[in-house]
Amino acid sequence: MALEAATSNGTNDENHPKEKDEWKEGWLFKKTHYTGRWKLMWCHIRDGQLIYSNEKSAEKAINLVGAKVEMLEGDDGTSGWTITPQDSRRTFTLRADGAEEQQACVTAICEAQLSSEQHSANACVLQ
Repeated sequence: MALEAATSNGTNDENHPKEKDEWKEGWLFKKTHYTGRWKLMWCHIRDGQLIYSNEKSAEKAINLVGAKVEMLEGDDGTSGWTITPQDSRRTFTLRADGAEEQQACVTAICEAQLSSEQHSANACVLQ
């Protein structure tokens, strides 16, 4: 599901999701914590969290509220982004299959941060 760019207040009346808690879902690559390999994960955003799983693992969640999101450009030409949850030392590295899908995912993450009732003043600051 592609997303349209949001207005300055984080909404787009024409294309705003009908269900407030679910904006984006699809396949993303997540870099594993221990081996550094890329694994394909089914991801969706709900209740201020990026929830991910694959056929071999249970669902896990990354809290997006107050998280720092940074864009990456790899040496090998791949791009992606990192998410460091607030009050966490762990950083999650993700990438999409293409630039358009990546932009849609990052936009959905920003919208999830902004729509959360607990969002902080620095919500959705891309670095």
